[in-house]
Amino acid sequence: MLNAWTSWWPSWRMGLLPPSPSAPPPSCHWLEAAIRHAGLADLLQAPPAATLLAPTDAALEAAGLRPAELAPAALHRWLLGHLTLGSPRDDGLLPLLDGSLLRRAEAGPGWIDAEGRLVRLLGSPQPRQQLRVLAIDRPLAAASQTLWQRLAADPARARLAAALARCGLHHLLGCAGPFTFFAPTDAGLDRAAARLGLGAAALWHDSERLRPLLLDHILPGRWASSELPWPGRLRTLGGSDLSLEALGLLRSGDLSLPLARGSDQPCSNGLLHSLSEALLPPTG
Repeated sequence: MLNAWTSWWPSWRMGLLPPSPSAPPPSCHWLEAAIRHAGLADLLQAPPAATLLAPTDAALEAAGLRPAELAPAALHRWLLGHLTLGSPRDDGLLPLLDGSLLRRAEAGPGWIDAEGRLVRLLGSPQPRQQLRVLAIDRPLAAASQTLWQRLAADPARARLAAALARCGLHHLLGCAGPFTFFAPTDAGLDRAAARLGLGAAALWHDSERLRPLLLDHILPGRWASSELPWPGRLRTLGGSDLSLEALGLLRSGDLSLPLARGSDQPCSNGLLHSLSEALLPPTG
Protein backbone atom coordinates (compact mmCIF):
# COMPACT_ATOMS: atom_id res chain seq x y z
CA MET A 1 0.00 0.00 0.00
CA LEU A 2 2.82 2.39 0.86
CA ASN A 3 4.58 1.73 -2.44
CA ALA A 4 1.36 2.47 -4.36
CA TRP A 5 0.95 5.75 -2.48
CA THR A 6 4.51 6.94 -3.04
CA SER A 7 4.43 6.01 -6.71
CA TRP A 8 1.26 8.09 -7.17
CA TRP A 9 2.54 11.12 -5.24
CA PRO A 10 4.17 13.47 -7.76
CA SER A 11 7.94 13.70 -7.56
CA TRP A 12 7.92 17.48 -7.20
CA ARG A 13 5.72 17.16 -4.12
CA MET A 14 8.24 14.76 -2.65
CA GLY A 15 10.80 17.51 -3.17
CA LEU A 16 8.86 19.72 -0.75
CA LEU A 17 9.42 17.31 2.14
CA PRO A 18 11.87 18.59 4.76
CA PRO A 19 15.42 17.34 4.35
CA SER A 20 16.61 14.67 6.71
CA PRO A 21 17.94 16.00 10.02
CA SER A 22 21.43 14.84 9.05
CA ALA A 23 21.49 16.92 5.85
CA PRO A 24 23.38 20.21 6.35
CA PRO A 25 21.48 23.39 5.44
CA PRO A 26 22.50 25.12 2.19
CA SER A 27 25.46 27.41 2.78
CA CYS A 28 25.07 31.22 2.68
CA HIS A 29 28.40 32.28 4.15
CA TRP A 30 28.25 35.68 2.42
CA LEU A 31 25.21 36.80 4.38
CA GLU A 32 26.18 38.38 7.70
CA ALA A 33 29.10 40.40 6.29
CA ALA A 34 26.83 41.68 3.49
CA ILE A 35 24.12 42.74 5.96
CA ARG A 36 26.66 44.73 7.97
CA HIS A 37 28.21 46.22 4.82
CA ALA A 38 24.75 47.41 3.69
CA GLY A 39 24.01 49.07 7.03
CA LEU A 40 21.22 46.62 7.84
CA ALA A 41 22.76 45.02 10.92
CA ASP A 42 19.68 46.00 12.96
CA LEU A 43 17.80 43.31 11.03
CA LEU A 44 19.70 40.70 12.99
CA GLN A 45 18.39 42.18 16.25
CA ALA A 46 14.80 42.86 15.12
CA PRO A 47 11.80 40.74 16.14
CA PRO A 48 11.63 37.58 13.98
CA ALA A 49 9.12 38.94 11.48
CA ALA A 50 11.32 39.26 8.39
CA THR A 51 12.52 36.44 6.15
CA LEU A 52 15.54 36.88 3.92
CA LEU A 53 15.48 34.83 0.73
CA ALA A 54 19.19 34.18 0.50
CA PRO A 55 20.87 32.85 -2.65
CA THR A 56 23.29 30.09 -1.74
CA ASP A 57 27.02 30.60 -2.11
CA ALA A 58 26.91 28.35 -5.17
CA ALA A 59 24.02 30.35 -6.69
CA LEU A 60 25.92 33.62 -6.28
CA GLU A 61 29.03 32.11 -7.82
CA ALA A 62 27.04 30.80 -10.79
CA ALA A 63 25.52 34.28 -11.30
CA GLY A 64 28.92 35.97 -11.00
CA LEU A 65 27.60 38.13 -8.17
CA ARG A 66 29.77 39.16 -5.21
CA PRO A 67 27.71 41.17 -2.67
CA ALA A 68 30.82 42.32 -0.81
CA GLU A 69 31.95 44.17 -3.94
CA LEU A 70 28.73 46.22 -4.27
CA ALA A 71 28.58 49.76 -2.93
CA PRO A 72 26.67 49.92 0.38
CA ALA A 73 23.68 51.76 -1.16
CA ALA A 74 23.42 49.28 -4.05
CA LEU A 75 23.76 46.32 -1.67
CA HIS A 76 21.07 47.84 0.57
CA ARG A 77 18.63 47.98 -2.38
CA TRP A 78 19.58 44.46 -3.46
CA LEU A 79 18.97 43.01 0.00
CA LEU A 80 15.59 44.77 0.30
CA GLY A 81 14.64 42.96 -2.90
CA HIS A 82 15.26 39.65 -1.06
CA LEU A 83 13.45 40.52 2.19
CA THR A 84 9.79 39.80 2.93
CA LEU A 85 7.43 40.12 5.86
CA GLY A 86 5.19 37.50 4.29
CA SER A 87 5.40 33.73 4.47
CA PRO A 88 7.13 32.01 1.54
CA ARG A 89 5.17 28.87 2.37
CA ASP A 90 1.82 30.57 1.62
CA ASP A 91 0.13 30.44 -1.77
CA GLY A 92 -0.29 33.37 -4.12
CA LEU A 93 1.90 36.46 -3.90
CA LEU A 94 4.93 37.28 -1.80
CA PRO A 95 5.61 41.03 -1.43
CA LEU A 96 9.24 42.08 -1.08
CA LEU A 97 10.47 45.13 0.81
CA ASP A 98 11.65 46.91 -2.35
CA GLY A 99 8.01 47.00 -3.55
CA SER A 100 8.37 44.06 -5.93
CA LEU A 101 6.53 40.73 -5.85
CA LEU A 102 7.14 37.05 -6.26
CA ARG A 103 4.31 35.07 -7.86
CA ARG A 104 3.68 31.41 -7.13
CA ALA A 105 4.66 29.27 -10.11
CA GLU A 106 1.60 27.90 -11.92
CA ALA A 107 3.08 24.41 -12.26
CA GLY A 108 5.30 22.75 -9.69
CA PRO A 109 7.03 24.31 -6.69
CA GLY A 110 8.79 27.63 -6.67
CA TRP A 111 8.17 31.30 -7.35
CA ILE A 112 8.45 33.60 -10.35
CA ASP A 113 10.52 36.76 -9.91
CA ALA A 114 10.06 40.17 -11.53
CA GLU A 115 11.84 39.07 -14.71
CA GLY A 116 9.78 35.88 -15.06
CA ARG A 117 12.49 33.51 -13.80
CA LEU A 118 11.73 30.47 -11.65
CA VAL A 119 13.20 30.54 -8.14
CA ARG A 120 13.14 27.48 -5.87
CA LEU A 121 13.19 27.39 -2.07
CA LEU A 122 15.84 25.14 -0.54
CA GLY A 123 15.31 23.49 2.81
CA SER A 124 13.66 25.14 5.79
CA PRO A 125 14.11 28.62 7.30
CA GLN A 126 17.23 28.91 9.44
CA PRO A 127 17.56 31.46 12.29
CA ARG A 128 20.38 33.99 12.04
CA GLN A 129 20.03 35.72 15.39
CA GLN A 130 16.54 37.29 15.04
CA LEU A 131 16.31 36.99 11.22
CA ARG A 132 14.82 34.01 9.37
CA VAL A 133 16.94 32.95 6.41
CA LEU A 134 15.54 30.75 3.65
CA ALA A 135 17.98 29.64 0.98
CA ILE A 136 17.05 29.96 -2.69
CA ASP A 137 18.68 28.58 -5.81
CA ARG A 138 19.34 31.88 -7.63
CA PRO A 139 19.49 35.62 -6.91
CA LEU A 140 16.18 37.43 -7.40
CA ALA A 141 15.97 39.80 -10.35
CA ALA A 142 14.55 43.27 -9.85
CA ALA A 143 12.05 44.56 -12.41
CA SER A 144 13.99 46.30 -15.18
CA GLN A 145 11.11 47.41 -17.45
CA THR A 146 8.64 50.21 -16.89
CA LEU A 147 4.93 49.64 -17.41
CA TRP A 148 5.22 51.30 -20.78
CA GLN A 149 8.20 49.19 -21.88
CA ARG A 150 6.44 45.97 -20.88
CA LEU A 151 3.24 46.94 -22.72
CA ALA A 152 5.09 48.10 -25.81
CA ALA A 153 6.87 44.72 -26.00
CA ASP A 154 3.63 42.67 -25.82
CA PRO A 155 2.39 41.62 -29.31
CA ALA A 156 -1.11 40.96 -27.93
CA ARG A 157 -1.36 44.64 -26.95
CA ALA A 158 0.26 46.34 -29.94
CA ARG A 159 -2.79 48.51 -30.71
CA LEU A 160 -3.28 49.28 -27.01
CA ALA A 161 0.30 50.53 -26.90
CA ALA A 162 -0.30 52.62 -30.02
CA ALA A 163 -3.45 54.09 -28.43
CA LEU A 164 -1.56 54.96 -25.24
CA ALA A 165 1.14 56.67 -27.30
CA ARG A 166 -1.44 58.56 -29.39
CA CYS A 167 -3.04 59.86 -26.19
CA GLY A 168 0.30 60.82 -24.64
CA LEU A 169 -0.05 58.28 -21.82
CA HIS A 170 3.16 56.45 -22.68
CA HIS A 171 5.05 59.26 -20.94
CA LEU A 172 2.98 58.72 -17.79
CA LEU A 173 3.49 54.93 -17.78
CA GLY A 174 7.20 55.44 -18.37
CA CYS A 175 7.79 57.80 -15.42
CA ALA A 176 8.68 56.90 -11.84
CA GLY A 177 5.12 56.27 -10.64
CA PRO A 178 4.23 54.02 -9.04
CA PHE A 179 1.06 53.12 -10.93
CA THR A 180 -1.13 50.06 -11.34
CA PHE A 181 -2.37 49.46 -14.88
CA PHE A 182 -5.22 47.14 -15.83
CA ALA A 183 -4.34 46.20 -19.39
CA PRO A 184 -7.09 44.94 -21.72
CA THR A 185 -6.21 43.02 -24.84
CA ASP A 186 -6.60 44.63 -28.24
CA ALA A 187 -9.64 42.43 -28.83
CA GLY A 188 -11.08 43.60 -25.50
CA LEU A 189 -10.78 47.23 -26.60
CA ASP A 190 -12.51 46.38 -29.89
CA ARG A 191 -15.39 44.87 -27.93
CA ALA A 192 -15.47 47.96 -25.71
CA ALA A 193 -16.10 50.08 -28.80
CA ALA A 194 -19.11 47.91 -29.69
CA ARG A 195 -20.39 48.16 -26.10
CA LEU A 196 -20.19 51.95 -26.44
CA GLY A 197 -22.08 51.85 -29.74
CA LEU A 198 -19.00 52.72 -31.81
CA GLY A 199 -17.01 51.04 -34.52
CA ALA A 200 -13.57 49.86 -33.45
CA ALA A 201 -11.78 52.27 -35.79
CA ALA A 202 -13.89 55.17 -34.52
CA LEU A 203 -12.78 54.55 -30.94
CA TRP A 204 -9.14 53.88 -31.80
CA HIS A 205 -8.83 57.23 -33.56
CA ASP A 206 -10.96 59.34 -31.23
CA SER A 207 -8.30 60.52 -28.76
CA GLU A 208 -10.72 62.75 -26.87
CA ARG A 209 -12.86 59.73 -26.03
CA LEU A 210 -10.06 57.18 -25.82
CA ARG A 211 -7.82 59.08 -23.39
CA PRO A 212 -10.27 59.23 -20.45
CA LEU A 213 -11.22 55.59 -21.07
CA LEU A 214 -7.55 54.56 -20.83
CA LEU A 215 -6.97 56.75 -17.76
CA ASP A 216 -9.73 54.78 -16.04
CA HIS A 217 -7.44 51.73 -16.32
CA ILE A 218 -4.72 53.39 -14.21
CA LEU A 219 -4.59 53.59 -10.42
CA PRO A 220 -2.07 55.66 -8.49
CA GLY A 221 0.10 53.43 -6.33
CA ARG A 222 1.21 49.82 -6.49
CA TRP A 223 -1.82 47.53 -5.93
CA ALA A 224 -1.20 43.80 -5.87
CA SER A 225 -4.32 41.70 -6.42
CA SER A 226 -4.12 40.50 -2.82
CA GLU A 227 -4.07 44.11 -1.56
CA LEU A 228 -6.99 45.50 -3.57
CA PRO A 229 -9.96 46.35 -1.31
CA TRP A 230 -12.38 43.56 -2.28
CA PRO A 231 -15.20 44.68 -2.19
CA GLY A 232 -14.72 48.42 -2.40
CA ARG A 233 -13.84 51.32 -4.67
CA LEU A 234 -10.67 53.07 -5.82
CA ARG A 235 -10.38 56.34 -7.73
CA THR A 236 -8.68 56.03 -11.12
CA LEU A 237 -6.50 58.67 -12.77
CA GLY A 238 -9.47 59.38 -15.03
CA GLY A 239 -11.46 60.50 -11.98
CA SER A 240 -13.90 57.57 -12.02
CA ASP A 241 -14.49 55.02 -9.27
CA LEU A 242 -13.24 51.54 -10.05
CA SER A 243 -15.72 49.15 -8.46
CA LEU A 244 -14.18 46.04 -6.90
CA GLU A 245 -16.68 43.30 -6.20
CA ALA A 246 -16.52 40.32 -3.89
CA LEU A 247 -14.74 37.18 -5.13
CA GLY A 248 -12.11 39.24 -6.94
CA LEU A 249 -14.22 40.72 -9.75
CA LEU A 250 -13.98 44.17 -11.33
CA ARG A 251 -17.09 45.94 -12.55
CA SER A 252 -17.05 47.00 -16.20
CA GLY A 253 -20.37 48.33 -17.45
CA ASP A 254 -22.78 45.42 -17.02
CA LEU A 255 -19.94 42.87 -16.79
CA SER A 256 -18.01 41.47 -13.83
CA LEU A 257 -14.43 40.69 -14.85
CA PRO A 258 -11.81 38.52 -13.14
CA LEU A 259 -8.16 39.38 -13.43
CA ALA A 260 -6.68 37.30 -16.24
CA ARG A 261 -3.63 35.06 -16.17
CA GLY A 262 -0.46 37.15 -16.22
CA SER A 263 -1.62 39.67 -13.62
CA ASP A 264 0.61 40.92 -10.80
CA GLN A 265 3.55 41.47 -13.15
CA PRO A 266 6.08 43.69 -11.32
CA CYS A 267 7.47 46.61 -13.27
CA SER A 268 10.08 49.11 -12.17
CA ASN A 269 7.37 51.76 -11.72
CA GLY A 270 4.35 49.73 -10.67
CA LEU A 271 2.29 46.62 -11.35
CA LEU A 272 0.59 45.32 -14.48
CA HIS A 273 -2.68 43.40 -14.33
CA SER A 274 -4.28 41.66 -17.31
CA LEU A 275 -7.92 41.82 -18.39
CA SER A 276 -9.80 40.17 -21.22
CA GLU A 277 -12.07 43.22 -21.58
CA ALA A 278 -11.75 46.97 -21.15
CA LEU A 279 -13.11 48.74 -18.08
CA LEU A 280 -16.22 50.81 -18.79
CA PRO A 281 -18.34 52.96 -16.46
CA PRO A 282 -21.13 51.11 -14.64
CA THR A 283 -24.48 51.01 -16.43
CA GLY A 284 -27.74 52.03 -14.81
